[in-house]
Amino acid sequence: MSLGLLIRDELNGFYRSKVMLFLWVGLPVISIIMFVVQASSNGAPVSLASLAAVVVAAIGGTLSSVMLAVTIINEKERKVYDLFVIRPIHRWEIVISKFVAVVVCVVLAGTIAIVLGVAVDAIRLGGLPADVVSQILDSFMITLAMIGVSASTSVLIGIASPSILVGVILVLYGSNQLAAVVILPILVANLSAVLALVIGVAITAAMLVLASWYFEKKQL
Repeated sequence: MSLGLLIRDELNGFYRSKVMLFLWVGLPVISIIMFVVQASSNGAPVSLASLAAVVVAAIGGTLSSVMLAVTIINEKERKVYDLFVIRPIHRWEIVISKFVAVVVCVVLAGTIAIVLGVAVDAIRLGGLPADVVSQILDSFMITLAMIGVSASTSVLIGIASPSILVGVILVLYGSNQLAAVVILPILVANLSAVLALVIGVAITAAMLVLASWYFEKKQL
């Protein structure tokens, strides 16, 4: 079984889940609700597209990360990975396929919410000023970085965690906190969002390497 087939199988499983169904529909709805509430409170709403990116990173990233970790833990408990012992599959391919499937699904769901936000912003503002476009791009890059870090860390947590409860706690209080590291350069030193993306990619790659190594060493 090739890596491509593994990714396709994981995509089929993740995008049909109830969590992903919520992300497809819920993220745009939540973004619009928050936008309306924010607009009514001070009369100067931020870009809906930028707000949607924040919602995707915060809510979408958290839900998908919990789902990913729980899925891996459940499969370990059901001895699913024992079947791969007799198949020509490397364990790192399992790690990568789960990571890619979740990230693709979340990014697609987030893209729907952000594109909707861009359309509303364009209508509301009579076009998209350069500063708004820059704000949207920065938000999107930060979102990608945070989703990557959160998902890759959740894969490692799912492999290492002895139970679902421990896994969920580690995702909520570990994975999400690590994902927040990518925005520190912007908050502390007001640096470019590109740097946040670079940091996110570096942390994501490190977590995937660590998860793959640990999975290879782990006794199933």
